[in-house]
Amino acid sequence: MRKYTTEFWVGLFTLISLLIALYMVFRTGDLRLERQPGYKVLVNFTDVAGLDVGDTVRVAGVEVGKVEAISLQKNLGRVTISIDHRVPLYEDASAQVETYGLLGDRYISIDPGHSKLPRVAPGGEIHSAISPEALDALFGKLSEVASDIKTVTETLKNVLGGEEGEVALREILENSRDLSKELVETVRQNQDDFRQITKQVAQLTRDMQEMVAENRQAVNETFATMPETAENVREITADARRLLHDHYEDISETLTNLRAASLQLEASLKAMEQISGQIREGEGTLGKLVQDDALYVEARSTLREMRNLIEDLREQAPISAFIAVGGAALF
Repeated sequence: MRKYTTEFWVGLFTLISLLIALYMVFRTGDLRLERQPGYKVLVNFTDVAGLDVGDTVRVAGVEVGKVEAISLQKNLGRVTISIDHRVPLYEDASAQVETYGLLGDRYISIDPGHSKLPRVAPGGEIHSAISPEALDALFGKLSEVASDIKTVTETLKNVLGGEEGEVALREILENSRDLSKELVETVRQNQDDFRQITKQVAQLTRDMQEMVAENRQAVNETFATMPETAENVREITADARRLLHDHYEDISETLTNLRAASLQLEASLKAMEQISGQIREGEGTLGKLVQDDALYVEARSTLREMRNLIEDLREQAPISAFIAVGGAALF
């Protein structure tokens, strides 16, 4: 039986230890002895700060590729990524540089896009890219927020600080407590009224629902005829506008004549008012006749005498007729 020397066992042990070490290195470093199949895609970012070659590319949080190269092209950071062939990208795909946590490593998150659009060919480009906001800008905004918070706290300290501030705050709390008690007491005292109002509102709502249900057909018909009604109103408006345009001169002349007649009527009314004033003052023959009592009495006496004369003539008419007939017979 062949015996192995000590050197053989030492060499075998060393070889096994080396293989184990290499296996652990590949496992912990996520390395592959065989290169995974993939295709390259280009993405242009305005800022790729913190992104390095070898960083992961993920879809929905799942790793699907690596960052192959980063270069500067026309003031843009051009990133070449390798994507697994099993993960298709489409024309509306988008890429965004994100971070694990607040200060973690960078990675590229990809939205593959809509499957109904054409696919991005190997060597193609993702046109929608979102760059991360720089940490300096983020810390600057946090600093501004902290400054604002500090200003607010200092203002509150100045307003509420000291004994006067404590007294004012105590008064505010007491007033709020009193107001709450008054509101609770008001609600308790008017609970029946509130309940009645609620019932009335509920009844009104039910009545409105029933009214709408009963007149649903009429409402639907009204809404159905609204376009026709609107069209009729539009036609009537157009006809009225056209009629006004055609007879604009006649209407203007009529308005002018009405204005002139109004002025003449106003002048006539003023003249009549002046004449009535003169009559009232006793001016002129008519005025004297109306205002002079003697003339009135004389005219009344004359009328009375004329009435008596007419009555005498009426009484003497038969005698005159008899004399006339007798005279005619004699001759």
